[in-house]
Amino acid sequence: MKENHQNSRRAKNIILTGAPGTGKTYLARDIAREMTEQSFPNDQLGFVQFHPAYDYTDFVEGLKPVNDKGQIAFELRNGVFRTFCNKAKEEGKKAKEEERDEKPFVFVIDEINRADLSRVFGELFYALDPDYRGEDGGVTTQYAALRDESDGEFYVPKNVYIIGTMNDIDRSVESMDFALRRRFAWYQVEADEGRFDLLMQNVLQDNSELKNEARRRYIRLNEEIKSAEGLGQSYQIGPAYYLKLKEYASDSAIWDSFWKRHLETLIREYVRGMPNAEEQITTFRMAYDNPSVSTQP
Repeated sequence: MKENHQNSRRAKNIILTGAPGTGKTYLARDIAREMTEQSFPNDQLGFVQFHPAYDYTDFVEGLKPVNDKGQIAFELRNGVFRTFCNKAKEEGKKAKEEERDEKPFVFVIDEINRADLSRVFGELFYALDPDYRGEDGGVTTQYAALRDESDGEFYVPKNVYIIGTMNDIDRSVESMDFALRRRFAWYQVEADEGRFDLLMQNVLQDNSELKNEARRRYIRLNEEIKSAEGLGQSYQIGPAYYLKLKEYASDSAIWDSFWKRHLETLIREYVRGMPNAEEQITTFRMAYDNPSVSTQP
């Protein structure tokens, strides 16, 4: 955690990437809380989850419909990121007046690659660059003509930090603009044993036998996925999926139920279109049903 906190401050913009269910969103929020010494919700912390319909008007600024005395009109409204940056700017002014260090403001973008990033960020590609933070990196926005002259340019304050999360295997990963890629530092969140122990530390505390069995199955299944042709490390299944086990603790067929309702559907999507899909699924099920690794963390 401490290392990720330091990396975030150094890089200004980071992306946590890894296999599904590795707790990237949880980790991003934890880093943000640690950096600001605050809890969500708070003015110093921002959070948004991108999706295919998300665009510039949601993130930066745009014309939004409003009710004007019973008539529909359009009004220029700030998006979530511009609103957040304005708060950070106000903090910067206060810090300067009080001759103290600025408080950090951390904005988390979950599933950052699920939106059309060129459509969301627009001219902010330039302003996001850590080397162009502050007033010297101001850009003229698409709706600047509708603003006062003093408010036409937009910049990302130096005390703003951005943490993005994304899954390695999402089909949209490859479409990420290289101009945006180079503005972020990238950190891999592994679906390893340490990650399982961390995410599951407060789960099934009263049933250590069940928890240890889950750990064995998790490790063995991921080993098989990692070595499978056409898949590999990015397709491993993170421990967040196993948090659902607490709902099955009283099920006499717990491992079969958990497999069918949570793991098999994901794995079928992994192997869709492969000539040996059913054979692969059988191999993974055997690994899951016959774990032979140590239970000790």
